[in-house]
Amino acid sequence: MRKLIFGIIVSGIAVYFLQKNFDLSEFKRLEGKINWWIFPLLFLSNLWAFVPFSIRWFHLLEKKITFSQSFSTAIIGVGLNMVLPARGGDLVRLLMNKKDSDLPLTHLLSRIFLEKVMDLGAVVVIGATALFYMGLGQSKNLSLLLISTLVILGMLVGLILVKYFLTTLRTILLKCFSLIGKKTLYETKLDHHLVEFSDFLQGDKLLKPVLYSLPTWVFGYAISYYLAGYLIGMPIRFPEALLFMFLGGMGVAIPSAPSGIGVFHAAIISGFIILGRDPGEGLVYATVVHLTQFLITTILACFAYLYWRLAHQKKNTVS
Repeated sequence: MRKLIFGIIVSGIAVYFLQKNFDLSEFKRLEGKINWWIFPLLFLSNLWAFVPFSIRWFHLLEKKITFSQSFSTAIIGVGLNMVLPARGGDLVRLLMNKKDSDLPLTHLLSRIFLEKVMDLGAVVVIGATALFYMGLGQSKNLSLLLISTLVILGMLVGLILVKYFLTTLRTILLKCFSLIGKKTLYETKLDHHLVEFSDFLQGDKLLKPVLYSLPTWVFGYAISYYLAGYLIGMPIRFPEALLFMFLGGMGVAIPSAPSGIGVFHAAIISGFIILGRDPGEGLVYATVVHLTQFLITTILACFAYLYWRLAHQKKNTVS
């Protein structure tokens, strides 16, 4: 509840500054400019984005679920993220995958942590590449990249500790939990999961999921950003779509109301300012991207949930 309230406050502040600085008449730009024939392509691009996303999750779970289960629950999770606070859709996805595979929830949580590290790393690499490709790598544009890089480095340090210094890390954690009187909790509930997580980081188990991270964003989500511009008669170059995707991804990472209302728009507008484009156009573009993604992913999530339910009913009937 506290996270929800905090998120609503953050989004409320963002929406307040947006409506204070922008006139709603900006949306008159859309009059007669909507290319409806683009919408089916936009729908397909959003659906396609889930393919590499689901393949990566399939490999992160070491094929303990089927690809169809990975695909359907991925769509459901992202769709629910649009309406639930604090990335609640990801938690629902884990619970569904737990039912699909009987994997322990802590096992699934460790995998989704890796997924988020890969996503953050991929988005930062893409954002930096887009900035420098367009000649926008000035110091004033790199502060967000710097913050994101520091977060990634912190996560990587944690992964390195788990992979190469497991024995030392276990000893330190045991002493820390003993000091607060929770030694039994660590020994019975946490230690064996830490060992399992370390084992997953060994060898080539992580290679395939990492390789699917960039395609998930470049050939998935970025195409949707690119097509959204053409939908409203506001063509953008593909490197610009990559930049907007990076900024949008960083924007929704900020705790906010469901689906990042306000903060997402502010992030995209900052991209238009960086590019020297009209920020009013940025508000219109951000609203269209946000609205189309909300509609498409929630519709897809409804169908995916029906498929998942029917599949489980069929499985229970057979058994």
